[in-house]
This record gives sequence, C-alpha cells and structure tokens, in this order.
Amino acid sequence: MAKGAPLRWIENTYLKNFLRGRGVEIGGLWKKVKVPSKSKVWYLDRLSTEDLAKHYSEINGEIVAPDIVADAESLPLQELDFIIASHVLEHLPSPLRALKSWYEALRSGGTLLLKVPDKRFTFDHRRERTSLKHLIGEYEDPSSIDVRAHYADWVERVNGKELNTPEFEQELKSLMAENYSIHYHVWIDRDMSEIIEYTRSVWRLAWEPVVFWNAHFYRKETVTVLRKA
Repeated sequence: MAKGAPLRWIENTYLKNFLRGRGVEIGGLWKKVKVPSKSKVWYLDRLSTEDLAKHYSEINGEIVAPDIVADAESLPLQELDFIIASHVLEHLPSPLRALKSWYEALRSGGTLLLKVPDKRFTFDHRRERTSLKHLIGEYEDPSSIDVRAHYADWVERVNGKELNTPEFEQELKSLMAENYSIHYHVWIDRDMSEIIEYTRSVWRLAWEPVVFWNAHFYRKETVTVLRKA
C-alpha cells in the first residue's frame, strides 16, 4: 500500500460527514466521491455518457453516467444539502461565476466540497499561476476571456510544443475544435484561500470555512469544505 493511502482513507472518511442529504457531484467521470449510504446524489456533467467516453478516450475505467447534462458554471438545481466539485474548478473559464452559482444552489447550512489540484505537484508546474485580478476581470467582462490564449498556454507549457511551430498550431487548432477540457486556470493552495476570502469579503457570500487542507507531497490538491451559514 502506498504511504499516502492510509492518510487519504482517513481524510475521505472524515469528509463523508459533510455529504449527507441530497446533493450533486459535478464531473465525477470515472471516480465518484464516496458519500454516506443514505445520501442521494445526482451526477452532472457537460456531456452525455457517450460523448464523455469519446472525449476522454484515455480513461480505462467505467465513466459515471450523468443524470444531468448541463453547464457546471450554472447549476439547474436548488436547495441542495451538498455539492461536490473535485478537480472541476480549474477546468472552467469563469471559476468565480461557478462559485457564486454553487453558493446559490445550496440551502442554508449546505456544504461545498472543493478539491483543486496544486500546480506544483501536477503537469501544470511550468505554468504561471492565475491571479485573482485576472479572474475578477474575466468575471466582470466575460467577453475578455481569451480562449485561444488559455489553450495556447496549455499546448506550450503542458504538452511541450514549441510556440508558433506547425506542430504547435496544429495541436492548438485540434484541441480548440474539440473543445477539449483543459485546465483554464492553475493555482496553489494560497491562491484558493485568497479566492474564497474574496467571495466572502467582497461579495458577502456567507461561507463558513470548516475544512482547509493545504496541498503536500501525498495530497497534491487543496481540499476545502465551505458551509453556507
């Protein structure tokens, strides 16, 4: 057993305490987050099961069939007891819009379980961190979102294609045509803390942080549980 496995088991067992009642998991793909047996979960994704299998052809496991096909940035459900977003936020063009939508979809006392990969421990390590200022600018003016620039950064710094070469342009064009689900944004744990604090202090969202686990060698992600007070 890997050294980090006991720690992950303990952490996941603890997190299940916040996932009781009726909730939704966004982007479960092949790895659902475990919830208590009496909890009711709907699975939401942007594509149908068939399209997910095509989009993520590299996945060997069985893909979670979505109950709801919808945009993750604007949930069609309300009065939820919990929302699970594990490795989702970084895939969204407008993370701030998503956080606001998820807050509004929760009932009073509901919880958001948020897991976000830390760029220092992933294939994103060569990329520049997305600043809060950048997120705010794109939230306030959605037309300013430069989709091509996000994809170009991915092709260069993750896929390792030399900028402005024929190989670079070909891969960039292919991924954009496919609307491939890249990491639009990358952060470290300190950035996540800043983003959450912004939604509380500026937007006055009544989040009560009840869990905030920094990323480290065994847990390569920031884990946050927010309760809607």
